[in-house]
Amino acid sequence: MPNALSFRCPSFRLRRTLAVVVTGTAIAVAAAAAWVAETRLANPAWVTGTTLSATVLLLMLLGIRRRIPVLPLGSVSTWTQIHIYTGLFAAGVYALHVPTLIADGMFEGTLSVLFLLVTASGVYGIFASRTIPKRLNATEAQPRFDQLAWHREQIATAAADWVRSLKEPASIAVLGDFYGAALQPYFLGPPPRSYLIAPRGTRRQRLLAGLGELDRYLDGDGRDAAGRLAALVRRRDDLDYQYAMQLRLRVWIVFHAAVSVLVLLGSVLHVALVWRFHAT
Repeated sequence: MPNALSFRCPSFRLRRTLAVVVTGTAIAVAAAAAWVAETRLANPAWVTGTTLSATVLLLMLLGIRRRIPVLPLGSVSTWTQIHIYTGLFAAGVYALHVPTLIADGMFEGTLSVLFLLVTASGVYGIFASRTIPKRLNATEAQPRFDQLAWHREQIATAAADWVRSLKEPASIAVLGDFYGAALQPYFLGPPPRSYLIAPRGTRRQRLLAGLGELDRYLDGDGRDAAGRLAALVRRRDDLDYQYAMQLRLRVWIVFHAAVSVLVLLGSVLHVALVWRFHAT
């Protein structure tokens, strides 16, 4: 019989609801603090500005924590959720802080654009972290990013070996010509930029269709080689898909981190300039 006092972890929906409520409450508290400051003839921008700067610093620290999974301070997924809702809180405080979406002035306007960029990249990161891993798992193999070039070289070498192993003159002429014109550039070249932006199976389908059309011109040895080349085409396409998806994640991480650092530095400089202006 299970223990009636045993702890049961709340469901994901309940945890998300609680997180939204806590985040909304925190934004309401920040808004109330700014209103109290205004009623006392103080500058509410000081409240929202210092809160926003501190939150940006906290987000940076949370981001660093997420990338050090060995620390015994809770799971990475938990810290990721904290990072997400802290970012939502920062967006809410930003809306309280600025009179318009993009502030006036060169420096303030640039800082506003940077903050909006890091916010937009964070929203994209939520979407990407939930969709890209599923798409990566859809392929048969999931090699590491730093091993993809080696796998491509192995496929190119195997394709060349199969073409060189042909013995029948008809197969050499037909399959050899198709390999030199279409397959060799495909196996040796990098994936095109258009594929990296929007991965599609157009090249794969075109090459497989071309190999299928050669079937009537090939003998038994040539058909076997064509079948193996078709398998290599599929493997290469899976590798290119892995490369495109993993590269997308890496570019997002670098961009989000770089803009976050710029926002933090700009926030600190902004607070220092405002403090100096009011001090004088």
